[in-house]
Amino acid sequence: MVAVALAALVVTVLGPFGLDPVAASPAQDGGIDRIDVSLRDQRVRIWARDGTLVRDVPVSTGSRGRTPRGTFRVYNRLANTVSTADNISTMKWMVSFYGGIGFHGIPRKYGREIYTPLGERPVSAGCVRMSDGDAEWIYRNVANGTPVTVK
Repeated sequence: MVAVALAALVVTVLGPFGLDPVAASPAQDGGIDRIDVSLRDQRVRIWARDGTLVRDVPVSTGSRGRTPRGTFRVYNRLANTVSTADNISTMKWMVSFYGGIGFHGIPRKYGREIYTPLGERPVSAGCVRMSDGDAEWIYRNVANGTPVTVK
């Protein structure tokens, strides 16, 4: 009983992979105004408060229309997470904006990257996949509450 409680505490505090508690930390205010996701272009555009384009990122969104359209807000982040689609695939730098949908790096299954044609076509189960470097940048610079528009 004590071992189970201790294991649950480790996962809660350090995350499922025993990583640093930064996983639950809010991003620093990076001066970001909003994020636009283009399903047609397979791009994410990140805008500063002064209206300048900060980043233009190639992505792969949800196949068969599984990425929801609309306006949402960033509400959660995890440095490492496991896919709810198969409970095997892992992703780094998850930044959620709608239910279990969010931005994250290239998923890995058994440690190997899952093929993802960034900027070319949708292949995910609904999330917005991008390079690990771009996903980490969003994780560290886009604060909770930042608007995300998907169209």
